[in-house]
Amino acid sequence: MNQASYILQSQFREITLSVKQAHFFKASTDWQMGDLIPTFSHMGFILKGTGTMMVNHQEIHPSKGQLYLLPAKTKQTMFTDAQNPYELYYCHFNIGSCGTELFDSLNLPLCIDVKYPEKAISLCENIIQALEAQTLTSFIQSKQYMLNLISCYLESCPEDSVSFQESLQDSPIAQAIAYAEEHLDQSISVKKMAEVAGYHPSHFAKLFQEKLNISPVQFLIHKKVDYAVEQLTATTRPISEIAEALGFSSQFYFCNFFKKQTGMAPTAYRQIYFRNGSK
Repeated sequence: MNQASYILQSQFREITLSVKQAHFFKASTDWQMGDLIPTFSHMGFILKGTGTMMVNHQEIHPSKGQLYLLPAKTKQTMFTDAQNPYELYYCHFNIGSCGTELFDSLNLPLCIDVKYPEKAISLCENIIQALEAQTLTSFIQSKQYMLNLISCYLESCPEDSVSFQESLQDSPIAQAIAYAEEHLDQSISVKKMAEVAGYHPSHFAKLFQEKLNISPVQFLIHKKVDYAVEQLTATTRPISEIAEALGFSSQFYFCNFFKKQTGMAPTAYRQIYFRNGSK
């Protein structure tokens, strides 16, 4: 997993989601809304019609079969074409990670062609129905459907179109991550990662936790487990070699570490999850 992928995954490690409302909307020929700065994000699926939406200084023209995203706290203006007014589903929601709105840290295309339009329609309808039901389980279901719709959006984003507001890939934190990934065969300390990043260890640990929602120690554990799992399930490499590649002084210590993290010994894990056809 590259640095950007790991950072993105970390942003989603502890998501908080609140679904405010969801409806079907049929615009009048003169429909328009201007200079809004809502505290919630707005996602919609266009069933028919054309129009214009301005998000800060970016102009988009969502049309049939497309999902659009209007992030929270952005200046928004919307209007439909009088000759071809919008019919659409929309959802208002807040989604956060590490105490901040997720879209404050992510750059996403604001309008995309959906890979599976029928799936998007179904999810929008399910969100509306769940909110209208107003039961304990329906509110839980509305969150599940909303997360699936956001996943549908991300899956449909063109390759390399998702990036970070702050270029974490070039940050000191990313340099520390790169160093750790390149030296998994060694006993890496938080102090050494902080030194690579150019920070005092305590400040580095706090900043790392804020940015990735995981401590440096937990990060190192996850990286070693990820590497071990990949080797156990995708190769026939001896367990002793995997242990050595991860810097363990013996296979015994590696097996204890792996079992503590996964609940299974490496041999048992490989027997269950080994991918047939792996080389």
